[in-house]
Amino acid sequence: MGLNTPLTGWGMNVDGRPRLASLPAIKDELTRESQERDRVQRLRIITRHPDRYADFILEGWSIDVGWCTPRPGQDRIAYTADAVVQDVQDNVTKATAYVIDVLDVLGPTSDDIARWLLRLDDTCTNPDVDVYILIDTSMHSSHDIARWSSITPTLSPQSEHSTASDVLVHGVSTIAQHTTPAVNDDSVDTNGLRHLTRLPAGFSVDALRRRILQWRRMGFDVSDLESALVQDAEEREQMYRHVEARVRRAIDLDRQLTQFAGQLTATDVEHCRFRLRQLTGLDDVASKLSSEHV
Repeated sequence: MGLNTPLTGWGMNVDGRPRLASLPAIKDELTRESQERDRVQRLRIITRHPDRYADFILEGWSIDVGWCTPRPGQDRIAYTADAVVQDVQDNVTKATAYVIDVLDVLGPTSDDIARWLLRLDDTCTNPDVDVYILIDTSMHSSHDIARWSSITPTLSPQSEHSTASDVLVHGVSTIAQHTTPAVNDDSVDTNGLRHLTRLPAGFSVDALRRRILQWRRMGFDVSDLESALVQDAEEREQMYRHVEARVRRAIDLDRQLTQFAGQLTATDVEHCRFRLRQLTGLDDVASKLSSEHV
């Protein structure tokens, strides 16, 4: 089943299975569902970015947002697959529908996301609760989307030209503000790493969110930057510049690591590369490469 194959009816209509969908498709489906029922329904959204839904309104639905984050705290959901699945299965809020906005909880690669979809398909089996897995199709390749759609039934919006980013900010179209920042094409290396153009002063929360996603898709752990999404503009920029400097240095060191890989053991290369992706021990990696070069 391809991403653009429409599904008829409403509710959990595909053998009680969760479905992959864009936000417009989910809104269309839930709106139809509310029109078929004579009472207010309850929607629970599990997301790493609760600020996305600060002004999210859906007629006929009471909305509850659960913050899924690696940072511990009261009323937060741990950023793990087990915690997300447990929340859906326990359904303490008595939700009649769930939106799971944590597509990469097992990791950023296509294989990681495929494993996560399989896990949800196996465990989210309550026929009385609709489960939608949110995806922004503009952020993924058609090949990956086709692959994931073969794992999980997919729901299409009434307007196939809409994207999640069209409606997430104050309910208005903001496509022009949400374009992906440019990259320096000549800086792409064989590991898929690249120096991205620095965000300008006064960048928006959405621009930062997209930059975080770009870095995560390269494999970098930038979870420390997640909290910047809810900070004021000055603090947000300071946090971003700090992490940006570490990412740029890690990319440069990764290129050196590739250059001198033949002078290191395979174990050392993998260990160094792991630390670079975690943005930890950059000085140690630099020292090791410097000694090898000498």
